[in-house]
Amino acid sequence: MHHFRSLKVGVVALTSLLVGCGIYVPEKDPLRENTISAKNKSSLQGRVEANILANIRCEVTKGLFRAVASKNVPWLTTWGVTISLNLTWEELSNLSPGLTYTKPLAGTNFATIGGGVSGSAHATRTEAITLTWDNAVLLQEAKLTHKTDPTLDCSVTEKGVTVNSNLKIDEFIYDKASIADTPTSSTMGSMYAPFSTFQETLTFVVSFGGGVTPTWNLTRFTINPDGSFLGATRTKTSQIIVTLGPVAAPASPAGMAELAAQAQIQHEAALLGGSTAAAIISQSR
Repeated sequence: MHHFRSLKVGVVALTSLLVGCGIYVPEKDPLRENTISAKNKSSLQGRVEANILANIRCEVTKGLFRAVASKNVPWLTTWGVTISLNLTWEELSNLSPGLTYTKPLAGTNFATIGGGVSGSAHATRTEAITLTWDNAVLLQEAKLTHKTDPTLDCSVTEKGVTVNSNLKIDEFIYDKASIADTPTSSTMGSMYAPFSTFQETLTFVVSFGGGVTPTWNLTRFTINPDGSFLGATRTKTSQIIVTLGPVAAPASPAGMAELAAQAQIQHEAALLGGSTAAAIISQSR
């Protein structure tokens, strides 16, 4: 009995969190209010996303420093890196009440009529950030940090799981530098970049849901005999796109640096592909 009550309380609690899913703009965190800090006036979710970018910057910087220090890739110091952080919050709720009417007939026969209605609500909230860093500036930062922290440790910004964890972007950059440092990767020698661009995409999808189906058996009526009366799901998708390529335009007061055309096209293609895939998955739920 105790376990049954605990289960019932858990289901009710979960469902209460999800009630209304899809009819309002989804909250970024349903368990914590997006409060404003009295100390620095920044929002809670703003600090969370800023920490994600800090972790990405740390890992990119670490990867560049290790690559330039260990491999013959001088061209990498003149390149840049474009980062896109896309966050999507999606909520879906459905209501499907049903009714069965049973009428006794002569003898032992019964006449049964069943019916029901259904409805659903679906809401999606997507936010995207794109920025470009100059590798030369990141390498200068790495040299200063290396004096006090030889390992360029990024663990202080890895505060959780999924997009808040070790993203291994530094490994990605070092692996590509290892390829570039082989004699078979280029016909022009190590002073020339063998790649026009290289890119990595990381995607995390986390979802949870719950449902409640109370059933009443009356003399001739059975309410919600089958299926789910009330159900809801919540999904968060986090995507990071990392593209490295030659810098076509340096940073200026009007904006950040810009990568060369081919790197920009590949980055935009990854963004479009991610958005299309997310839309298809969303509509199929």
